[in-house]
Amino acid sequence: MFDAESAATFAETLSVQFPSRVPGSDGARDAAVWYRETISALALPTEEDVWSEDLADLGTVELRNIVTVVAGRSEEAIIVVAHRDNAGTEQLAGENARGTAALIELGRGYGPDTIPQHTLVLLSTDAGAYGGAGAARFVMTSPLARDAIAAVVLDDLRGGRPRLAISGDDPVSPARALVRTAAARVAEETGAEPALPSVLSQLVALGIPYALEEQGRLLAAGLSAVTIGTDGGEGVSSGVTPDQRLGQLGRATEALVTSLDRSVGGAFQTPDSVFFARRAASGWTLRLALVLSVVPFALGIVDLLVRGRRRKLPFRPALRALRARLGFWLLVGVAVWIAALFGVLPRGTSLPLPPFASVVVDPPLLGLLVVALAVGVGWLVVREPLVPVGAVGADERLAGLIVALTAAGCVAVSLAVLQPYTLLFVLPSLYAWLWLPLEGRIAGRVGLYAVGWIGPVVAVIVLANGLELSVFETMRYAVGLATVGYTSGALAFLLLIWLAVAAQVGAVAFGRYSPYAGGGDPPPAGPLRRLAGRAR
Repeated sequence: MFDAESAATFAETLSVQFPSRVPGSDGARDAAVWYRETISALALPTEEDVWSEDLADLGTVELRNIVTVVAGRSEEAIIVVAHRDNAGTEQLAGENARGTAALIELGRGYGPDTIPQHTLVLLSTDAGAYGGAGAARFVMTSPLARDAIAAVVLDDLRGGRPRLAISGDDPVSPARALVRTAAARVAEETGAEPALPSVLSQLVALGIPYALEEQGRLLAAGLSAVTIGTDGGEGVSSGVTPDQRLGQLGRATEALVTSLDRSVGGAFQTPDSVFFARRAASGWTLRLALVLSVVPFALGIVDLLVRGRRRKLPFRPALRALRARLGFWLLVGVAVWIAALFGVLPRGTSLPLPPFASVVVDPPLLGLLVVALAVGVGWLVVREPLVPVGAVGADERLAGLIVALTAAGCVAVSLAVLQPYTLLFVLPSLYAWLWLPLEGRIAGRVGLYAVGWIGPVVAVIVLANGLELSVFETMRYAVGLATVGYTSGALAFLLLIWLAVAAQVGAVAFGRYSPYAGGGDPPPAGPLRRLAGRAR
């Protein structure tokens, strides 16, 4: 039976003796020795996996996973995970001494004479506070991960309301049976249902996709995993002290592992699902609905293109205008990449950044200013042939809008193939901007244009709320996710195309659109071509 007092003692010992356990530091190495000796004192075997990892904010550091295997009657494994590290004494986020203590106390129930039905793996990971590098290492290298049926992660048991984390690095979710069982065991011990992410948060996580906790690394590898934790509330929450909450969640985890151990059949699957309070919806129906929702827009664009060709709209100058805007946004992408090479923006293993990363809370202002200056100069060069030089006709504005919407349709079709959930952020722009040709008032056009930004704005706000960051900090965080490679390059490229489309549609909506170089065909040499000519 899980002993809350013993677990609290383990947590206090770890926190007091090794208060700073930043990955790669002496404190982290000494904490690993303490954990290994503590587990060994329970007559449980340990194996240590040591490797080096390039982590954002830390550079290349030496990391350690410590694995304890309790052999069962079956080689199929149940994995319980908790990370030992933290972000130092000044940073509460990422502190998991209580999760590590619960892991040790769970091991106490499995002595040499105890043989579970399934093999039990107790995994103490490193760099959990810095993107879950230890969990990623384990699923990539350990055969135990390939034989696992499910995993339970213990993280942030400091106190407050119990919660479950279920998002993954890919648009997948833990098995519904695993989530329901975990919620039931937690409710039995705490007397209240654990909090799940809101439906909107789940949709954003499926669309980006994004997961801060270690279950994200496990789910991405096809291992059904759920994180049990709290909202981090300090002091007494609903009359329950942090130590009492540790005992409740420790017993709930113990009961969950017992339930999993008694289960029959193969591994739990990792479908994409949306979880509500007491039920779950299958993700494939939402994906199908999102893909089908692109069809009416695509038909509308085809109709506009056909009608435009009949009216002989000036599509070529409009296409050149969009190409120039796309060139600018690609320049922004290149500038961000160069900034990462010079250390202005983070680089490292493709893991989610911790919310306390320096690029978020203490960015290098001089470096960012240089990047902004370079981008500004690039825009001054690009905008010269886009500035209106005379009256722009209705046919020219319509051609510019149709070309931009056609590119938006290409982005939507690409997302439908690569990552359908991301369409949630794009669909408002497709249908709002499709109405622009019918709106003659500038106020109406501006309103429709603003509606098209609802998807990205909601995504940023939801992410900011989950990370407890400001909107501007969240935007820097999102750029950091791209520079470390956590956000896929294909998704980033499609975002740049969408931004170019948004720029051209905005020019039409605000009455500032002009065909490239005034509509001349062929157009005169632009600034870059003139500069190249002088160089020759």
